[in-house]
Amino acid sequence: MVIKDSKNLYIDGQSIELQKGVEIEIPYWLATQLVKEGLVKIVESPLSLEDIARIHFSVISAKTPSDLEQLPQYFYQEAKTVIQELGERAKKELDPALLEERHRMLQYLVEIIDKRLTILLQSLRSPTSIAEITSRLTPEEEALLNHLSNALKTWREKILPRATV
Repeated sequence: MVIKDSKNLYIDGQSIELQKGVEIEIPYWLATQLVKEGLVKIVESPLSLEDIARIHFSVISAKTPSDLEQLPQYFYQEAKTVIQELGERAKKELDPALLEERHRMLQYLVEIIDKRLTILLQSLRSPTSIAEITSRLTPEEEALLNHLSNALKTWREKILPRATV
């Protein structure tokens, strides 16, 4: 929600009016920047411990690349923000319950990352698996997969003898 009038934004050729009191739909990265500038406040409810626990259960249950489910949009960014904010609130309010919640969320997030990383590494062994999971990856995971895939291709080219006719 816009909390301060400002100049219109232009994204992909579209104008977005920044008028106080109006709810707008913009990419998360832009919303976080505008929050820092004091122009908007994010009104969607942040991820809760229950949300992350549910996602954790789903991710941990996956055994193969074909079992991998798509994460909510901006999952890693939102989880990181929520965990950081919980830490800051716990420090301000001296509330051990908030510290415990932050610890559990962080533990779930680490296990989600580790499990999905394991599946990404498994998929690198088969081009079919890569094609199978690409649509279910977050942008961060897709960038990592592309980087690792290119690094492995370069490494193989360097250690294998060149084909001669």
